[in-house]
Amino acid sequence: MIKNFIFLRTFFLQALWNFERLQNIGFLYILYPVIKSLYKDKEERKKVLLRHIGFFNTNPYMANIIIAMVINAENNIASGQEQNIKKPEMIKSVLAGPVAAIGDSFFWGTWRPFVSFIAILLIILSMNMFSVNFLWIAPIIFIVLYNVVHIAFRYWSLIVSFRLNDKMIKIVSKLEIKFMGDIFRIVGLIIITLAIFFYFKTFGFVPVVDTELHRLVYPDVLIYGAIFLISFLFGRIRPVIMFYFALIFSFILGYLGI
Repeated sequence: MIKNFIFLRTFFLQALWNFERLQNIGFLYILYPVIKSLYKDKEERKKVLLRHIGFFNTNPYMANIIIAMVINAENNIASGQEQNIKKPEMIKSVLAGPVAAIGDSFFWGTWRPFVSFIAILLIILSMNMFSVNFLWIAPIIFIVLYNVVHIAFRYWSLIVSFRLNDKMIKIVSKLEIKFMGDIFRIVGLIIITLAIFFYFKTFGFVPVVDTELHRLVYPDVLIYGAIFLISFLFGRIRPVIMFYFALIFSFILGYLGI
């Protein structure tokens, strides 16, 4: 029960974000019920709380790993199993940077753009094939997809970190974050390319010069095939560069009336 209570409080990690010590107040807010139950003496409790008032900053989706390990360390200190009172601070300072890099790269640099591309494609498809009355579905799907993944991970990482403690570091290091990121980037590139294609297929451009080229009938399968081929061939290029390439390519197709 206490773990679920701690989990709910983790959503307030950035509630009092400040420019001097960033997430320190939010971190202290999460730990407070545990510290209060471990130390009945107010002076002793004050000393422990002051240890956690220092600088802290990490990715909020990965913070639960650190939170669980710090709580375990505080439990051991209070029970006398751990003599080093600086261990919780060491855990925070050592792990904050590495787990932040993982979280920023995957959740914000890969997963959020990926579900955004899905939402964009759904909006374009609604205008192209269905009705504008269905446009509201796209943001709902974005919110559900994005939040289900990161909330599930946050709960799982908190519970497992409570149980495994230091061993959780090995599990995180073995997660194929980079491989999953590469897969999502390639698939996301294909999705956004299709979205751009459908957009210009729906609205298009009026050619400046009436040529034989734009009167030719191009089978859709060839256009789809070209888009997929380009996406796979250039999937290893930085996503930003590939996005602008796809945008320019779609402008050209739209201008030619393809």
